[in-house]
Amino acid sequence: MSQLIKLPKDLKEKMVKYNVNWNSIIREFVSEKIEELERQEHARKAMEILKSLNFSYEGAKEVVKNRNSN
Repeated sequence: MSQLIKLPKDLKEKMVKYNVNWNSIIREFVSEKIEELERQEHARKAMEILKSLNFSYEGAKEVVKNRNSN
């Protein structure tokens, strides 16, 4: 799917001065940004899950205590 991006005229003029594959650069930037946003979303969801488990530090100490008593 193709998307058109409107750029200000002065920016277009500056881009023309350089022999750069702007499509490739923009595609790579967008891909990296989407990956970053997906990582943030996954981290947020993981935090929500962890919070919903109602895990407490005291409970963790009990697990360690029971594990060490064997």
